[in-house]
Amino acid sequence: MSIVNLIVHEVQKAEGESKALLIARPDENPIDVEAEQLAAKVTNLFNRSGMNTGQFSNPEGSAEGSKLPALLHQHFNGEGFDDFAAFTKACAAEYVRFLEPVTDAEGGLLWFNHYELGGAHFLFIVLLKRKAGITLGEDLSFAQVNQLETDKLHMAMRVNLSAYHDRDDTRYIAFRFGKAPKWESEYFTQFIGCDEPKVAAKETRKLVEAASAFCQSQSMPAKTANEFKKAVAEQCLEKAEEREPLELSDIARQIESRFSPEQASQFIEIAESDAFQVEKEIFVEKAALKKLTRASGSNRSLTLSFDTELLGDSIEFNADTGELKIKELPRSLLKQLMSLEG
Repeated sequence: MSIVNLIVHEVQKAEGESKALLIARPDENPIDVEAEQLAAKVTNLFNRSGMNTGQFSNPEGSAEGSKLPALLHQHFNGEGFDDFAAFTKACAAEYVRFLEPVTDAEGGLLWFNHYELGGAHFLFIVLLKRKAGITLGEDLSFAQVNQLETDKLHMAMRVNLSAYHDRDDTRYIAFRFGKAPKWESEYFTQFIGCDEPKVAAKETRKLVEAASAFCQSQSMPAKTANEFKKAVAEQCLEKAEEREPLELSDIARQIESRFSPEQASQFIEIAESDAFQVEKEIFVEKAALKKLTRASGSNRSLTLSFDTELLGDSIEFNADTGELKIKELPRSLLKQLMSLEG
């Protein structure tokens, strides 16, 4: 990640008040070691989980809704910003417009970071908070100090500026709320101007369900179905590790190379059908992939979970009787069972 522009503005607003004060920095912050370290921390926190994705409901802005898209349309030319400080100050003022009616909300620091990655331009807008800390002076006496809270994110958004500028038909906005209450996430979504945001976990589950439905439609034997689901899971995990969006075409190519072009086409048809409506591009939530790689279930007296790749190998399932036969038990479990027999 190569930082191009960076600036921080402050919004002062106490909880319970309906008026906010914008303290705008006149020029950009220097891109020094501290700035790069903070950028790395923010990026890491942002990419953890709980992502939402979407597009601007009006890419060029509107009088009624958020003016953020219009500000981007005005100031970003595809390669850079004409005046990053002026752009961010106008964005901060727009943020205040949506913040003030929410009396329970507090202010904070608005971090604007324009950077390049892989030949594409991105913009981070992140709400940071201060927290009280303790430091030691030169005489080793304790003193309180305010410092940035970098162990969690409150609210943040990232725009793929290149995709937005080129009007790509992708969900070029990604945003997350941390543990923000609903009323807080609502005003932030309004500030973004995003229509019908998609939750990464929900989108990933739809993809998982489409994969299972495809296996059933093909009447695949358990082993073949497991291989198919594993191929889909591997492609998903690869993109998740790279922290990049997954395209359905990526999965189609994987299926085509490991199975057949016909099956790749049929899977896409099912995934895009009215039953699943999987987006052409999604952000993968790792936790939602478990059903592709594990089978699990429980009742009051039994909990069972295993990798589905074991089916047909050390685990055999009889569909006619509903019985499961397990060989090669974990050593710890085997030891417990042997002690009970003794």
